[in-house]
Amino acid sequence: MKIYYFGGTIDMVDMLYENGFDGNLFLAGSKHPDDFVKIARYMDIKKDFKYMVAIRSYAISPQYLSMICASINQIAPEKIQVNLISGHTKEEEKNVGGIVGPINDLSSKIDKSKYMIDFLETMHNMKLKKPDLYVSCSNKYTYETAKKYNYKTILQYSNYFTNEYEENIDLQDSIISFGPILKENGEYPDIDISKSPEDSGFYTKDSLTLFLDNLKKSGVYGVLIYGWPWETENEKIIKFISDYTK
Repeated sequence: MKIYYFGGTIDMVDMLYENGFDGNLFLAGSKHPDDFVKIARYMDIKKDFKYMVAIRSYAISPQYLSMICASINQIAPEKIQVNLISGHTKEEEKNVGGIVGPINDLSSKIDKSKYMIDFLETMHNMKLKKPDLYVSCSNKYTYETAKKYNYKTILQYSNYFTNEYEENIDLQDSIISFGPILKENGEYPDIDISKSPEDSGFYTKDSLTLFLDNLKKSGVYGVLIYGWPWETENEKIIKFISDYTK
């Protein structure tokens, strides 16, 4: 089972690799430099490590996305991956602009999902080699479209656990995303869990070990792990994965 870190930067790759991670998800954002360029410049072709870049479907065409990945694959084959998202827009990005077409940062979640479905169909019909693509599925419609065209998926743990999309999820082509909050020195952090992301939850080190072991036994391809809040919890998650993978 592969273990991906959620939201690391290019200068964290060596540290993540040394602590047992198999890949990193570079987050989408219109107000920071492009991660594809930084990866092409700084990736370590000798490391068995995956560089997964999140991209909003309305911010790029299927053709150009495929061209970018083809170029990086010439530098280092089979290291670049794409996480296609319908597009959660941060507050500070809402007035950036720069998108041509009917769907943009200010569009509704439903309209963004519909656009991503069209994007996946267009990519499927395109006469170019497709990127190694993982679709973040926020509803059953995006999940059904991803599976229709044989794209791999990223699922929130709550959706996977409740079988929201279908009874038989293709685990070998799925990454499960969740955010463990670890008990330390016999106590949980002083965190208001009601304000955390939907898939955060409290774990002891033993219960998190059991959780990952059970996912591995189920045949899931990988997990995507984040710590919340980032400022206090991510170091604990990295240390845990380092111990777990050893």
